[in-house]
Amino acid sequence: MCYKLLIFTCYGGCATGVAASKACIRIWEENPDDVKIGCLPAVIVPWKFKEIVKNSQKRILIDACAVRCGKKLFEKEGMSVDSYIELTATLGIRKEKKLPVKDLEKRVYKIIQKEVNVLLSKVC
Repeated sequence: MCYKLLIFTCYGGCATGVAASKACIRIWEENPDDVKIGCLPAVIVPWKFKEIVKNSQKRILIDACAVRCGKKLFEKEGMSVDSYIELTATLGIRKEKKLPVKDLEKRVYKIIQKEVNVLLSKVC
């Protein structure tokens, strides 16, 4: 099966990571025929890497904080992305090791949803 957009996100133990995971699940639920969440650690598995590249037209990577674990992993493995978001920088906030408040969840959802819509509009 080929996906129009494969979303990778850090599910990190911080407010932005949890908000991103919730937003990505919601976006997948809203676009089940076009979007799928990819397994970030699977990028290091050679056969999964090939499957990811083969079965996704576009890829977006979302990191929760400035540590940029996802970006480092993708760069190390040579995985390309069509869009990248680092949430704490985008939002102008600090990483907080707690659950997100509803306002943060809404802001993160809007940021990711906007980029997803841009990427989906560029897919045949």
